[in-house]
Amino acid sequence: MSMEIFKIAPSFYGITMVPKESWRQYGYALLTIAGSDGEVSDPELEWLTIECAQAVGVDEDIIADWEEYDFEEGDLEEIFYDFNSSSFANFNKLLIYDAIRMSSADGDYAQDEKEQVSHAAQILKVPMETVFAIEALVDLEHAADKLRMTIL
Repeated sequence: MSMEIFKIAPSFYGITMVPKESWRQYGYALLTIAGSDGEVSDPELEWLTIECAQAVGVDEDIIADWEEYDFEEGDLEEIFYDFNSSSFANFNKLLIYDAIRMSSADGDYAQDEKEQVSHAAQILKVPMETVFAIEALVDLEHAADKLRMTIL
């Protein structure tokens, strides 16, 4: 396993350095959650491989691995067991936040995705009230984006 460290801008995630392998596993977890409704839609995959990847500076080889990942075979407990969550400040909440953002990127935060987010939160010991607050935050961000597009 590579211990290459990515130095990223802390402006959004509040973190500066993350092991390369951690991003691979992070993406696998997000794909497993977003794919729980039976598919990872194009907007969801684009959110991960473009928006998220650019924000953190993920290498092309990791993006290629994400694109080839079989989300239907993904097991969150196994992914989280293999993943060193101490790599991220507030990793557990960040993953839940990004899972909700990715799962709703296609305009449909499906019930299966919500249930998988809840399952991930349970594994990661994130209280459900925190999950509800993060869902509300993502809804607020979507509303703000819509308002900005309407006004401008």
